[in-house]
Amino acid sequence: MHKKNLTHSLLQVILILGIPLLYSCSEGDLSIGDGFVNSETYTAITDTFSLNLSTFRMDSVETSGTGTALCGHSKTHETRATGFFQIALTADNIDKKEKFDSLCLILNHSGYYLGDTSKLFGLNVHLLKEEITTNSSGSICADDSFKYSKAPVGSYRYFPEPNSGEVLTIRLTDSLGLRLLDTLQTNSTLSSADFEDIIRGIALVSDTSISDAIIGYSASEGNINLRLYTHKVELEETEYTHDFPLENETLQFNHIETLTTNKALQSLRSHKQKIPELKLNHSAILQGGTGFFTRIDITGLTSMKALQQEGQIVKATLQVGVKTDQNITNTPPSSLYLLEADKINQISSYIVNSNSNTVTGSLSKSSSLYEENYFYTFDITYFLNALINEEVTTEGTGIVLALPEEDLQGSVNKVTFKGYTDSSAETKLNVFYYNYDKE
Repeated sequence: MHKKNLTHSLLQVILILGIPLLYSCSEGDLSIGDGFVNSETYTAITDTFSLNLSTFRMDSVETSGTGTALCGHSKTHETRATGFFQIALTADNIDKKEKFDSLCLILNHSGYYLGDTSKLFGLNVHLLKEEITTNSSGSICADDSFKYSKAPVGSYRYFPEPNSGEVLTIRLTDSLGLRLLDTLQTNSTLSSADFEDIIRGIALVSDTSISDAIIGYSASEGNINLRLYTHKVELEETEYTHDFPLENETLQFNHIETLTTNKALQSLRSHKQKIPELKLNHSAILQGGTGFFTRIDITGLTSMKALQQEGQIVKATLQVGVKTDQNITNTPPSSLYLLEADKINQISSYIVNSNSNTVTGSLSKSSSLYEENYFYTFDITYFLNALINEEVTTEGTGIVLALPEEDLQGSVNKVTFKGYTDSSAETKLNVFYYNYDKE
């Protein structure tokens, strides 16, 4: 996705989350030298500034219309996902002489997964007891849910290969299939409302007794079908298939729950609250779907402002380390973005560079004999200069780490970051500046 389009899209997400759009801090002058060398007029200096990392939780995250239906349960990643969608009535005519063979739900892998796919995975198909509806903004969020029947109408157990292109054919109960066929054959003017009396919608619910993964299924046109198999015997037997496809992709959504046992994380009830890294074992959390975000506050902005009177900041790099022990089976996302937030975690905008392009942090890896270490590096030179050149320095301004839009809404990707107080010292802010020499 083009960066400018992504910026526009995620800002729409931010607005949907109910967080007001504020103006970014004013632009500051920036002059980058050709190199960090000593001269008769200035000295090149490198310094580090302390950071405060914390975790907060958005009140809601929109998960409708992402094109991916999620289903699964992972104790390792402390997350559960249930996919909801509706099935459409088609104009396909069914002859009254056709006999029932089977009714199946057809699913296609999207390629997405989180967790251990080497273990047996189980999903159950449940019929909804109520219609899927949107909220006042026309969307559906991760904390929304709709009642479904207690007993499943179909179950499937398999060892997932999410990138294999495997198509799942899940047989549903014959009683449901016979009822559907009888209704279609006896009512030639069947309406969508009549059809919904039989099948209001479907929930994909994980079997929590055996699974430790969350799997994505493609929720776009042609990739989810309720398929009725029939046959007719005349001079010879003829087999038929009747497909009832996914209805209205925007009504497909994922209900996502956090299963964390951490009491501090459980206590988060509003985006205004935040948990300092010291209460999360020197770490902070970012995760799609659940609404967990990592915030970084730079201490010493006032001293930086004073520094500007004596010299010029020419480079500022923010490095954030990843706790790889929390990403046992999945590599962290390849890139992350930065957002600007006020003191109560209200998001204002993307953080950009001097060319007005969004600042992106790419994933880097360093390897040793016994482990692999991951970290992200962001160039925040322009942002930092703009911040400290304000007439009144905004001490409450913070930096929020954000997943790409598709991961924020359509995944449960989870990254645990090393805090500034982590013993590895991988999370840090390096500032390079020229200190003007005075006689």
